[in-house]
Formats: sequence, structure tokens, C-alpha cells
Amino acid sequence: MKVLRVLKWLALSWTAGAISVPIFYFGFDLNFFVSMMIGFAVAGVSFAIPILKSLRLRLQNPYREEIAYSKHQVREAKKKLAIISRYRFKVRSIHMWAQLSRLYKVSKAIIEMVEKEPMRYKDVQPFFVNYLPATVTLVERYFFLLSKPGKSIEMTESLKEAEVMIDEMALKYDRLLNQALSNDVLTLDVEMKVLKQTFQNDKQWIPTSLDRRK
Repeated sequence: MKVLRVLKWLALSWTAGAISVPIFYFGFDLNFFVSMMIGFAVAGVSFAIPILKSLRLRLQNPYREEIAYSKHQVREAKKKLAIISRYRFKVRSIHMWAQLSRLYKVSKAIIEMVEKEPMRYKDVQPFFVNYLPATVTLVERYFFLLSKPGKSIEMTESLKEAEVMIDEMALKYDRLLNQALSNDVLTLDVEMKVLKQTFQNDKQWIPTSLDRRK
């Protein structure tokens, strides 16, 4: 994508430079050599402007690309989450419904956390890269086999293994979310200790009148 953007800038800059040559040669009555030099200068400036603009934006916000990538991952995760939500209401087993609902709830919490704070994407990167895509694939395969009539022994065993794997994924989701929130819990504990100490050291304030009439 970046290569195409650079090629586009290069093509536009050279087009601007080529157009400027006859303009300065015929319009301003300059010799051909000077017009060529001006054309090269116009092309160089036209190519440098978007690069300098991009560099300025990157210096203003060095995490701009990382934030954009996080937002992209959130959008893709929401699509996968919708798949899990849809399958929740197709299952007949109460246990599987509870596990899929649990996966959905924790997944939604992780996605909303990263959506509000994109820089926290690194804390839960395995969820977006590995856990959620693998879960969606597993759930889709599970319901595909579940819909088939006349299940063989091997198919029944595969369904049981898939259910066990979904249980394990639910545990992984919980651990990942708790780990991501551990710093928030630590910060809250510190703030609570500071407040308690402040309350303990707070002396009762007794108002006194500095202007007493005799």
C-alpha cells in the first residue's frame, strides 16, 4: 500500500514538472535549459510536500500507525464476534450455550477495552491474532459437524474434543483479560491506600471566628 502511494506521488510530481516546462518556456520566454531546471524543481517540491506532511504528522503522533492498526484489528474482531454471537442461539446444549456466552462476553470486553484505548492492543495481541480467529474456526467446524445426521463414532469424538477445546479457550480468554486488567487493579489499590491514609490523618476541622466582638 505504501509503495503504491509513493509511486502515485512520484507520477504526480513528474507530471507537474513536465507541465511546468512548456509553461515557463513559452509563457515566460525563458530558455529551454532554465525551463528544464524549473521543471525539475517543481517535480522535486511536488514530491517532497506529501513526504514532509507525512513526516510532520508522524512526529506529532509517533503512534499514529500503531493506533490505526489497532482500530483495524478491532473492526475485524467485531465481525468475528458477531459470528460467535450468532452461533450462541443455535446450540441446544445448555453447557455449550453458557461457554459460548462466556466467550462472547469476555471477547466483547477485550474489544471494547482496545477500542477505547488502542495502545492497550499489545496487552491482548494474542486474542486478536490467535485466540479469536481460532475460536471462530473451531465453532464453525463444530456446528458444521453437529448439523450432520447419522454421526459416526469418530464424529462424536471430534465433537466432544471440540467442546473441551472451547472450554479451554474460555479459560484462556479469562486469563488474558485478567492479566490485561492487572495494572488497573494495582493502580486502584494504590489509590485506595492513599485515600485511606488521607482519611486517617485527617484531623477534625473546628471552625473558629477570627473576628470576635467583645
